Amino acid sequence: MSDSAATGFELPPVGRVLSILSEDPRAPLHWLAMVQHELGARVSVFSRLSPQRLGQHLRLDRIEFKWLSESIDSHSLPPSLERIHHAISTRIATDGGIIWLDGVEFLIHRQGFDAFLAFTRSLADELTGTDWSLMLPFSPLSLEGTAVAQLRREASPFEIQVAPRPAVSAESDVPAPAPAPLSGAEETEIEVEVEAEVSLPEVGGLTMLTSIASAALSPAVLMRRRAQWQEMGFDVTELDHALTLDDEGRYAIYRAVENRVRRAIECERRLRMIEMRGHMVEAVKMRFRILQLTGLTAIENRLDELLAGEA
Repeated sequence: MSDSAATGFELPPVGRVLSILSEDPRAPLHWLAMVQHELGARVSVFSRLSPQRLGQHLRLDRIEFKWLSESIDSHSLPPSLERIHHAISTRIATDGGIIWLDGVEFLIHRQGFDAFLAFTRSLADELTGTDWSLMLPFSPLSLEGTAVAQLRREASPFEIQVAPRPAVSAESDVPAPAPAPLSGAEETEIEVEVEAEVSLPEVGGLTMLTSIASAALSPAVLMRRRAQWQEMGFDVTELDHALTLDDEGRYAIYRAVENRVRRAIECERRLRMIEMRGHMVEAVKMRFRILQLTGLTAIENRLDELLAGEA
């Protein structure tokens, strides 16, 4: 393994659970990619990112990884704390390296903060005496202040140093594969859809795109729409599974995600209103959550209270 002092990258202390607090979700992955490349660290990743998206940051042929998803895929692992705990416990039984678990906010929303805290404590006990480090990257804006404090006590913050450069794996000596060419029919579908989607208003940088009819929702069109939502910052990982389904299943998932995106954009419009009333900190926290498309009902209810003057 390379000398960390010579490379400027520092390996985390072993036998511990550590947190990486960052408002930029790309920065921790960039750090991980550089540590793996420069220091040759063994890395095992449990991520909410699909293999396609994770591969934009890390060399998948050089790491072990699991996609936290219900999708039917050789790399998928159902995102339950019990299944993840078992997988990590099994992995740390031999050798050593870095266990990387992202999607902290998603797991907390899905199974509750108390359950996630107990999960973290249990793994901290199991890591003691091993040569593994468990890293938990998350944004402090995504949780309440008391929850962040509790999580920091169980997973000490670890400072990372990253250069101001794109997160796409610069260390890769293999060029990224070019996207598969579209057929003429698919290109036409996309062109028609793009012309139509700019007709709706923009709210705070989030564009309310026109809905796609069932007959027009080919895999190519869905990939285009997924990319557009991702560019706005929305977590639409769920659409990766939709691409593997038949027309009916693909459209059902698309409409469910589209409904949440539309609710999120409406929430963004109302967030700008509460910011004008001085609720800046709460607006920032809500904005992070709406981009994750989680807890929208609770956010809508809270916005109702604030705008009605009941807060």
